Amino acid sequence: MCATKTMPPARQWRAVFFNGPESDRNADGDEIPVWLVYVGDEDAEPVGTVYHSHDFQAAEALARQMACDRRLELIHEAMPD
Repeated sequence: MCATKTMPPARQWRAVFFNGPESDRNADGDEIPVWLVYVGDEDAEPVGTVYHSHDFQAAEALARQMACDRRLELIHEAMPD
């Protein structure tokens, strides 16, 4: 559990965004849900790697850990499929 909620000093605002599900396709062409986790700016634009997960719980755990590790706010806008 992360108890720290401090914002980094003297930097542009950043947060960890957890969005989805969005539509993706598997190797057979079937439609499957995907969740996105990334650090984004004030416009919710990614500022680095965007992680894709086909498992809601795994993506949620990643988002929480990223927010804790980076001491950033978590913007949780994802819904389970």
